[in-house]
Amino acid sequence: MDSYGGGGGGAHPHFVDIPDPARVAGVRAYREPEQPHPLQLQLLEADGERAWVEELRELLAAGRTAQADARLSAELDGLGGSLAEICRSTPADAVALSGWEDLLPVLAEWEGPPITAITLGLTNPPDLVFEAGRPHPPELLLGLYSDDAHPFSTADTDALLTECAAAAPAWIGHEEDVEFYCEVTGLAELNTALIGCKHRYFLRDGRDGVEGRAPGGYVEYLLGCWLRTTRFLQAAEAAVATHGLPPGCRLIVGAVEVNADLVTVLGSAGRSARRRPPVKAEPSFAPLTVKPWAPRAEPAEVSPAVATSLRQRLQATSSPEAPPPTAQPRRSLFARLFRRSGT
Repeated sequence: MDSYGGGGGGAHPHFVDIPDPARVAGVRAYREPEQPHPLQLQLLEADGERAWVEELRELLAAGRTAQADARLSAELDGLGGSLAEICRSTPADAVALSGWEDLLPVLAEWEGPPITAITLGLTNPPDLVFEAGRPHPPELLLGLYSDDAHPFSTADTDALLTECAAAAPAWIGHEEDVEFYCEVTGLAELNTALIGCKHRYFLRDGRDGVEGRAPGGYVEYLLGCWLRTTRFLQAAEAAVATHGLPPGCRLIVGAVEVNADLVTVLGSAGRSARRRPPVKAEPSFAPLTVKPWAPRAEPAEVSPAVATSLRQRLQATSSPEAPPPTAQPRRSLFARLFRRSGT
């Protein structure tokens, strides 16, 4: 009798790949600790989760990536799932922007107007959850602009962030046709684990399987999402520090539709940047997100994007959801900001 075990079973039409439990603990199944992790208690209520997320978002938006990194590392201590282990095995120096070293040489041969702004957004293509079994590195949305589209070289950070919050930032659709390409490396394993994680939602409706604490798997997922964005921003900072930007150029960098979305600006301002005054009853990054962040709704409540191309997906406006404690950030804002007109 033929055996379908071992290395040859994958060719049989009824073969089912059973993952190694050691690699999926905390990604597909989670063993709750006897005593809850402190962050499980903080995230139990939606208000506690919202406050934690906005504090971390403000750190990253203000450029304090080292402080955000230290906080995430401290929170990961005591969590024992494989997702937490993947987070711990993804240090900042393992993530890089490959190809950024070619930027200045490419622009030295560019015959068009000087490049004064670059938008760089971290994202994922749609429907990756249905493509299990292979790694999924995140994608980058890249655009290069000149002062013909917007006075980037003289605008301070406040002015740029204000324009980012507009329904249609002035530079959208006016990219310069520069042949430059870069990719982020070192995030494939973490990104793949986050896509495949079965603990992406905390419904707080009695169906989460735990009482008196946030599910440990969800806590690890949330930490992983913010660590992915943090590592990307650290890679962008390192690329700029090592290889530089064109004179007067601003780097508008952020994350798009990865459950840890934000925008910040790197590069010298045309005039001294002013510290933005706090916004009462709103997070300091509220002008960019339009509405305060809220925990994700149940998958069945979210209308999926119907577009098949990346550009269509990013331009599409999501359908209204059932009202969470507060409204979710407008989905298309970051996407409009980072998309390329030719994508």
